[in-house]
Amino acid sequence: MRRFLSSLFLAALSCNSAADWVIVSDHDDYIAYADPATLSREGDRVRMSDLVDLKMVRPSPYGNLHASSTAHSEFDCQNPRIRTIAFSLHSGQMGEGDIVETVAESNGWLPVAPGTLLSMLWKFACS
Repeated sequence: MRRFLSSLFLAALSCNSAADWVIVSDHDDYIAYADPATLSREGDRVRMSDLVDLKMVRPSPYGNLHASSTAHSEFDCQNPRIRTIAFSLHSGQMGEGDIVETVAESNGWLPVAPGTLLSMLWKFACS
């Protein structure tokens, strides 16, 4: 059942034409977006979807070529940290094309280092 729900969520996340993406960072290698319509808060924690659109196709650590990634993450606004709920790599720009790699929910939290993309997403989600 959990796998079905993850697949359903990833399918919904890949329907990016309906999202109202807001640019969070325009970097030399990528443009990162957040979708404010997906923000949901519970206490000091916020969940939000984001999209990273690469300016050049590149391989993942597993060798899968991708042009963009989509994620749904949980942000701890009290302690700067983040955990992945769903993550996928896409063959096309802006989350379009085939899904070439996915990661299901992670129980582990990652610290948010200042000046990183995660820091910018954390600030957007928690502001």
